Amino acid sequence: MNDHANAVDNVLYLHGFNSHPGSAKAELTRRACEQARPRPRFIAPALSHHPGPAWQTAQEVMSTLEGRTMVIGSSMGGFLAIGLARTHEVARVVLINPAVDPLKIALERMGSEIEHVETGEMFVIDESYADALREQQAEVVNTDRFLVLLGTEDEILDYRQALEMLDGSRFVINEGDDHGLSRYPELLTTVLAHGGLTLPEDFNPVP
Repeated sequence: MNDHANAVDNVLYLHGFNSHPGSAKAELTRRACEQARPRPRFIAPALSHHPGPAWQTAQEVMSTLEGRTMVIGSSMGGFLAIGLARTHEVARVVLINPAVDPLKIALERMGSEIEHVETGEMFVIDESYADALREQQAEVVNTDRFLVLLGTEDEILDYRQALEMLDGSRFVINEGDDHGLSRYPELLTTVLAHGGLTLPEDFNPVP
C-alpha cells in the first residue's frame, strides 16, 4: 500500500511534439487521477510545437502549483519534464518514451513542413528550434526521482539512448512496444503509485 502522507498534490502532464492535451495518454491519465486516492489536481497545458514557447509554458504552469508535484512527460514532453526536474521543486517524474536528445532530431528534420494534428496549422522546423533546444540542454539531475517507461520498438526514438542518459532511474522496459506505448493503460497503476497515489482495484482506463 502506498504511503499517502507522501502522495503528490498535483499531476502535471506534458504532451509530446505535435500533440495536444486531449491526446489518448493525457486523457487516460486524467481519468486515472479522477479515481486516484488521494485525488490529485490534474493539469495538462497546451504546449507549442516550438520548444522555446513550450518550455516557457511548462515553467509558468509549474510555478503556479502548490504542494508536491509529479510531472509526467511524453516524448518531447519528457524532455521538458527533465528540465523542470532540474530547475524546480519536482517530487516525482514519469517519462514516457522521452526525447532525451531532441536537438539531434530537429537537425535531422531541419526544413520539414509539418501539419499540426489538432489545429491543422502548418509549421516548419527551422534554426530557431535548434537554438531553443541548445539553450535547454543540460545535465540530468537526481534521476532517483524518475520512472521511465520505454518501448523497445519505438520507431522514432532509440530507447537505449534513454537507458544510458537516464542512468539511476527506475525503468519499465516494454518489449515490442512502440513510440505510442500501447501498454500505457496497463501501467497507470504503476505510474500513479510512483507519486504515492492508489487506484481502485476495479479501475478501468477505458470509459
